[in-house]
Amino acid sequence: MVRVTGNFASEGPLSPPVREALLAAFDQGWADPKKLSQVASRAAILRNQSIENIAAKLKVPAASIEVLGEPSLGHFLAISGFLRGGSTFAYSSIDKGKVRAIARSQGIAHLEIPADREGKIVFPDSLPTQTTLSLQLANGETGLYQQEFSGAGKARFISVDATSSGTRLPLPAKWDSALFDARSWDGPAGISILAIGNRAEFTYPLPHMAPISVPGSYSLPLLIASSIALDLFEDASTSMRDYLAIGLQKIEGVDVVGTGLPALNNVLSCVVKGVRNEAIVRQLAAQGIDVDAGSACSPEDLKPSHVIASMGFATDGHLRFTLRSETTAEEIDLLLASLQEIIAQER
Repeated sequence: MVRVTGNFASEGPLSPPVREALLAAFDQGWADPKKLSQVASRAAILRNQSIENIAAKLKVPAASIEVLGEPSLGHFLAISGFLRGGSTFAYSSIDKGKVRAIARSQGIAHLEIPADREGKIVFPDSLPTQTTLSLQLANGETGLYQQEFSGAGKARFISVDATSSGTRLPLPAKWDSALFDARSWDGPAGISILAIGNRAEFTYPLPHMAPISVPGSYSLPLLIASSIALDLFEDASTSMRDYLAIGLQKIEGVDVVGTGLPALNNVLSCVVKGVRNEAIVRQLAAQGIDVDAGSACSPEDLKPSHVIASMGFATDGHLRFTLRSETTAEEIDLLLASLQEIIAQER
């Protein structure tokens, strides 16, 4: 499998070792681990080994882990499991669309906490007593992460969104649930990890008869591949992100979001003034260079990013770049040269 040249989009192919492990897992992990046959017992061993390895890497108790084959349900389960009658749901203006949608669908009081131009959540002096807070460790559109959690401690329950940070950032001292996405460590899509640290207070929010915490339907081969990907994961280089940021700042009319602020190594956003991002994306793609634009929640129609807007930036020329461990300076030079040429043409 050959990596796409000039790929700065969030999607990328699985590395050859992970791909091979996934194919092997389909051969060995096809059985239902809950049954009593020999192949089911072998599948159960593979499942337990994978969960224990993932727990160790994420630094959470193995007993807290639940596997989700429905990643889109992850935020709903992680948050709604702690919502009660009389609760207030608090979230930030830069949270994902799935999180913000929960606030509008639960029929409970909700509080949107603003973020400043640096992506820092500006917590109020106090929160309602029965507050369930969604706390995003790192933003998937800007790469910027939170450094101060003292305001979060005012909430009764804290649901941590670690879907973008993965293993890059530790969980805060207080957390009741935490959601991870295997794609954040270059694992396969279609699998996520929900850690429930406060099971005594967690209630499965969907219709059910048995005492369960998650639906329980997921692909064991994807779980095995996710565990292996976590072992093999190499983060993007800080120097490459800095190199890209410096290069973008040299292009007239380009604002880099969060310049000089602590951020994930693999994500960087900028805003190109006076140029539509769709035109840039299409012309770069014609040159074999893939980048993302618009909201990460609605990439199909390049819907403007609510994250960038809430931080006070214009959204028309918003571009987002994803870096990988194998990203080179030569690739970045090619991106910068092409980007500068396209911006000049469009203006």
